[in-house]
Amino acid sequence: MKRNKTGTVLRLLKYMMNHAWGLLLAVGLTIGSNLLALLGPKLSGRAIDAIEPGVGLVDFATVRYFAGLMALFFVVSAVMDYLLNVLMITISRKITYRMRRDIFNRLADMPVGYFDTHATGDIISRISYDTDTINASLSSDLVQIFASVITIVVSLYKMLTIQMSLVAVFLFTVPLSVV
Repeated sequence: MKRNKTGTVLRLLKYMMNHAWGLLLAVGLTIGSNLLALLGPKLSGRAIDAIEPGVGLVDFATVRYFAGLMALFFVVSAVMDYLLNVLMITISRKITYRMRRDIFNRLADMPVGYFDTHATGDIISRISYDTDTINASLSSDLVQIFASVITIVVSLYKMLTIQMSLVAVFLFTVPLSVV
């Protein structure tokens, strides 16, 4: 059986567009959470810069300030990540519920002869397994892919601003890890 991948993706996007505002909020939470988490190393560097070698040369106020900001940013990032996961689970459950309802309504409209020519297990598999796979993909995989893209783009930008030789390492290791 030939499958129309483009048509399948378009139908899935149609289901997703019913939750456009929730998905936009999810994108915002993903960006915010990742940016706050990626600020940690920069703040850590500032705290380390406040520590000079030698006795009594540590600026503890500056170290505490940047360590406090790091802790605050990581906590806010974790809360945003938690809210993102709750939101995506809720959206994916609503989408799969609607998909299952639409599948059931479609099956109810099918002629009796359809059920004579198609195995019951295949029909049940479409209703349960396939929609569960979509549910899992929407609730976690989609978020992970988007978060990874944000992390790569921000890391590349940071490397460009810090030192160009880091970009060579980046351009070697990222494609290698993708493969």
